[in-house]
Amino acid sequence: MSDVREIPSPAGVLHLRPEREADRDFRYRLFCDSREPEFALLAPVAFQQVMAQQFHAQILSHLARFPEARFDIIELSGEPIGRIVVDRPGEFLHMVDQAIVPQWRGRGVGTAIVRALMEEAQAAGVPVRIEGASENDPSLRLYRRLGFVPVETVPLYTRLEWRPAPIVSG
Repeated sequence: MSDVREIPSPAGVLHLRPEREADRDFRYRLFCDSREPEFALLAPVAFQQVMAQQFHAQILSHLARFPEARFDIIELSGEPIGRIVVDRPGEFLHMVDQAIVPQWRGRGVGTAIVRALMEEAQAAGVPVRIEGASENDPSLRLYRRLGFVPVETVPLYTRLEWRPAPIVSG
């Protein structure tokens, strides 16, 4: 797999490239933007303290649980607009995390990325697995619209899976 992947989307061609240390500030802002509704009642200082701790914990958790995963920054016209983490253990594709900056949500960016993963999985004959925050209805609606079905609900998350169509030989 090359270092940069191009994915067409309604917003333009998306470029997925490996994260770099220089992306840390962007990743932190994106992390905070993605969690504001969950922590809206916190005072600003408390919000920043909680976010710093949660951000650090997420980094350590993802690296420990998914050491072979690909951690990418999503760019559009040279600007970072999101992040995606995908683990490919062989028997399935696991979209560990995906976040898009608020101003680009609802414009087909996430749909294009998920569809590209589905195409990759179809070619490999493996399912795609995703965990969505249970209260994050827009994401769950997107995944269901694309054919993902809930396979398990655990506290705070719903696990969904999409299976490729069987390959018919003829």
